[in-house]
Amino acid sequence: MVPARLGLFVTVCAVILSSTAGARPAGAPRVMHSAVAMSAAAMRIGRSVGSPTTGHLIGGSHIEETPYLRVVPFYAGSDARWGLGPLVDMIERAARQVRKKYPDAVLSVGHLSRRGGGEIDRHASHESGRDADIAFYVKNYAGKPVLSDRFVPFRADGTAGTWPGAYFDDERNWLLVTSFVTDPVAHVSHIFVASPLRARLLAYAARIGAPVAVRNRAAELLMQPRGSLPHDDHFHVRITCPSGMHECIEFPMRKGGPVYARVPAPHPPHARGRANPGSVAHGAGRTPSADPAARPAQAGSSQSSKPDRKGPTSASDAPWWDPPPAVLSTPSGPADPVDPIDDADGDL
Repeated sequence: MVPARLGLFVTVCAVILSSTAGARPAGAPRVMHSAVAMSAAAMRIGRSVGSPTTGHLIGGSHIEETPYLRVVPFYAGSDARWGLGPLVDMIERAARQVRKKYPDAVLSVGHLSRRGGGEIDRHASHESGRDADIAFYVKNYAGKPVLSDRFVPFRADGTAGTWPGAYFDDERNWLLVTSFVTDPVAHVSHIFVASPLRARLLAYAARIGAPVAVRNRAAELLMQPRGSLPHDDHFHVRITCPSGMHECIEFPMRKGGPVYARVPAPHPPHARGRANPGSVAHGAGRTPSADPAARPAQAGSSQSSKPDRKGPTSASDAPWWDPPPAVLSTPSGPADPVDPIDDADGDL
């Protein structure tokens, strides 16, 4: 009898186990999936550890190209397109906002941070996922947006010495700055840009009657960095440490002395020469382009006093459309063996 009872007990247990094999306590799947989702969301937001000049990035978001946002071709190879989720989302929101008002607008983005952060060639900062280089919106003589294969320096009068017929687009650039300074999620701490272009944007904002609060906020954030290149060819945008990110250090930490980045060989030619990091003079250390069409107009020439009606073509000539774009020709000639850092923050 004992073996028979034992056999019956084992059979009953097997039936019970088989009937409940797929069952889990109520709510268990939701809890587990929620934990996974929270982990994925946290990784997308990322963690900024350290300062913009001595830090690294854990997780974060990768900025992707869209019909209204592209990576500048000259800077695409390094894939320095990682940043904190709030930074990447802010850039995408700004690009969409400008595109909404100007359907032909395409925002051009340069370097953010490398995956994992840390030092990046030709930059003193961009290490912790809070920095992004954003190209200016550019238009031609007819007012149509145009695209370049690299950053282009502009003068106080809105012209580009290396690209006759190209003009700083006040309308789109002011709307971009407005989007950054009023973003509902990310909080911008700095927008580095050359002083003449800062003055130009604020004067344009006053002329169109932009809200005083927005103009005042922009005036606080737009600045030319001290002890650095003037940033006359792009905006360098930095956001503050997100709330609760305790390992994030708000202000850059000095590394000590001028920092130089060694240029690997072969190195792609630059659109412009680079000045000593301690210089803020416009044009200091720049190398003229080998392409005559890309050189500044000579004094006294008709080109220097009259807009070029044969300037760049429209933004519909972007790389993903047909026909191919008319972009700046690539300067020729060997690069210097050592180049100054591209985005030194100077004393900031």
